[in-house]
Order: sequence, then structure tokens, then C-alpha cells
Amino acid sequence: MSDVQQQAAPPQPESGERISPARRATQIALTALALGMSLVVGFTVDGPTLWGLAPIAIYAILVLVGLDIMLASVAALVSGFLLLHSDPIDAAGILGTALGSDIVEIGLIIMLGAGLGEVLTRTRGATYLVRMIVDRFGVDTAVRAQLSIMIASGVLVIALGTLIGAFAIAAPIVIPIAARLGFTRSSTALMMFIGGACGMFVAPFVGSMVAIREYSGVSYPEYVLTAGGPLTIVCFAVGFVVIRWCQRHPVSADDYYDEREIGDQDTALPPSARRSTIAFLLTFAVLVAYGVVTRAGTSFAVVALIVMAVVTGVAARMPVNEILKAIYEGCGRLVDMFLLFWMLAALLAVVEELKPYDVLLERFGADLRALGVLGFLIVVALIGWLGISGASAAQVIVIDRVFGPTAEALGVPVQAWAVVLLCSCQADTFGPFPGPNMISPMAFARSTALKRMIYCGWILLAASLAVYVIQLALLS
Repeated sequence: MSDVQQQAAPPQPESGERISPARRATQIALTALALGMSLVVGFTVDGPTLWGLAPIAIYAILVLVGLDIMLASVAALVSGFLLLHSDPIDAAGILGTALGSDIVEIGLIIMLGAGLGEVLTRTRGATYLVRMIVDRFGVDTAVRAQLSIMIASGVLVIALGTLIGAFAIAAPIVIPIAARLGFTRSSTALMMFIGGACGMFVAPFVGSMVAIREYSGVSYPEYVLTAGGPLTIVCFAVGFVVIRWCQRHPVSADDYYDEREIGDQDTALPPSARRSTIAFLLTFAVLVAYGVVTRAGTSFAVVALIVMAVVTGVAARMPVNEILKAIYEGCGRLVDMFLLFWMLAALLAVVEELKPYDVLLERFGADLRALGVLGFLIVVALIGWLGISGASAAQVIVIDRVFGPTAEALGVPVQAWAVVLLCSCQADTFGPFPGPNMISPMAFARSTALKRMIYCGWILLAASLAVYVIQLALLS
């Protein structure tokens, strides 16, 4: 769930795309029903009440039926105001207070990550980074080339903070290599997809990963050791084997690239590309080390992303106004994500006013304790994976706000909670249904083998779920 940076939200209709009248009617009817119900119930209940969970349920249902995620968030927020029977002044106060919340801060981090990505793109540093990795590992054999492409995709995701943006930059570089060595289109798509996803799981400044650390309370090294690191290692290893099998079993004779796609690998990059790449890598390493040593909080990511963007641009000798324009343009593409997190922060503030969690603990606390810590964690992870849709960082926040108090009451270790949050927001990267992050590398690799991609995704999904269960069993 962009987070569009780490995992995009469910595909939304693009501007101008027509939606079937039946689907639009369903969305309107459900929204009207939800708001009407909230209006009526708002006059009959007061907190603490389980009706406080209704806005979150409305948000999830509207997203699942395909309503734009921003519209779904606004509808859920209005539902919350109706349940709380807030007047316009009270609603404005909640919205104003929400702007200073840590949830909105994560939305700002997502925007700034896009700004850094734009600077790296304009300086050609992102392109140079991919070439540097490919040259370092070599492409003289199919195995080494596959390793290079997967690692390059992962590192580029860590640098740019977005899967789809990384695929767009990597594709023109890796496709000629894949074509020259006889890789199939479907295998090339899998290399970019699996490598990029593995990079996302350990990225330090991506919105969803920042949210996981913020709401679980683990440090970055703890997160890598107990949650993201093991998942990355297993998925990379399993994915590597799966791709080797797929390469030996092409989907069809048309699955291969033709000679025209080998292209020219010697296209020169400007000297500024090398300078900006080195500056970015050094600044990135220093800032990550500083953050680890000082146990810096969420706010540090805001400063780190700005510093990396400025240093990268200055190293490429970009004028200051051009650096700022690049940051503005990158951030501008994700203003909707910032607004989404603002709405979400206000929504959760309203939900907290209704205190549904107090009722949950009182009524169902004994049953939840009867599940045991491991059983409770598995149930929550499944709900997050299959039951709550939206941007991945938003999923983390919703899961933590709904189930976090119960987890705390049960004495769940913070490391185990980090694994649950990771599973909740990232398990659907590999399935069970194809999403934008799965389909986009196919488009860039010029592959149409969706069935192959889905089946391979299911294999990775099974491996990742096994990792989650083992991690939870060991940590709980």
C-alpha cells in the first residue's frame, strides 16, 4: 500500500476511466447506508461503545468495493463525526489537532520519499546505482545476472522508497541484459518483483516500515533481526529457486525477447550521476548509522530524507532552485497520500473518543486470552492480511489502533507485534490476488504471463506465511 512507497493501495479507477453503473450504484448505496446508520445510531449511543469500530469497518468495506481510498476515508470520518454527534466546531478542532499527530508525520515521510526519488531520477543517480550493482556482481553467467538484477531491484527500492518507481528505472537497464542472456520475459518480471519486494521488507525510511517500528516500539536493528530480515532472506532464496525453475520452463515460445531488445548497454551517463550516487550512498549510510546509535524516532526520517535529497542534488551540481523543484514535484505526486493520512488520523481520534477498545477488552478479553498469545497474534495477522485494505502504512496504523490495546493487555512482546504488523501490511504483496506491485513489473518486462506470476506469488506467499508463523512462535 505507495504507501504507495512500499505497497500500493488497491487499484483505483484512473481519471476518465468509466465505472460500470451497477458498481457505482453499489458504492453510493453502501456509503449512503453507512452514513444514515451512523446518523441514527449517533443519537442513541455514547462512548464507550462497540459502535466506535463502525467507521473502521465502513472504511474497509468501501475500499473493498472499489471506492477511491480517499473518498472511503472521508466517508468513514463523517461516519465517526455522526456517531460522536460532533458539531462543525468540534469536527474542525479534531481535524486541526490531527495535523500534529504521528500518523500525519508518516504521510509526510511518504511524500518526502517521493521527493528524494525524483532528485535521484533527475541526477541519473538511480540509473548509475543499478549499473554499479550489475557491474559489481557481473552478468557473464545466467546465475550471476539473475543475482545482479534481483539485488539491484531491491537496492533501488530501498533508495527510492517505491516498488513501481524502482521497476521503471531498472527495466531499461536490466531488460537488454536479460535479452542477451536468453531470459524469458516472465522470469525477468519475477526477478524485478521478488528482488524489489525483498528490498522493501528491510527499507529503513519507507513509510510502512517506519510505521511498523513506530507502533511496535522496536528499533531498526531489532526490526531487521526479528521481522524484516528473516522474511527477506527466505523470500529471496525461495524466489531465486523459483525463477531458475521458471527459466527452464518458459510459458511459451513468445516468452523470449527478440534481438531488437538487446539494445546498447554502453549509453554514457553524465559524471554527475556517479557523484550523486556516491553522495547518496554515503549520506544514507551515515544517517542510518546515526539513527541506530541514537535510537532516533519517526521524526528523524523527515530530516534524513530532506538531507539525502539536498546532498544528492548538490553533489550533482544542481542549482538549489532545481533541487527544490525536484523535491516539490516528487512530493506533489503524493499529496493525496498526505491528505489520506490526515483523514485517517482524524478518524482514529474520533474512534478513540468512542472507546470501543475498552468494551472489547471487557467483553472479549477472556476469550482472547483463551486463544493464547500465539493464537491471538495469528488471528490478528490474518485479519490484517485478508480483512483490511488500503495503503500499507495505513493498514499498520489501523491494526495497531484496533488490536494494539489488547496485545498490550496480553503482554505481547514488541518484536512479535512488529511481525504481526509486517504480516498485516505486506503479506498481500504475494497474493492471493494480483495487485499493482505484481502487475507493474510484468508491464515493464513486457510479459503477459499473469498466471505464471500469480502461481509464483502463491509459492512466495506460502513461504512468507511460514516465516511469520515461525517468527511468532519463537517470539511469543
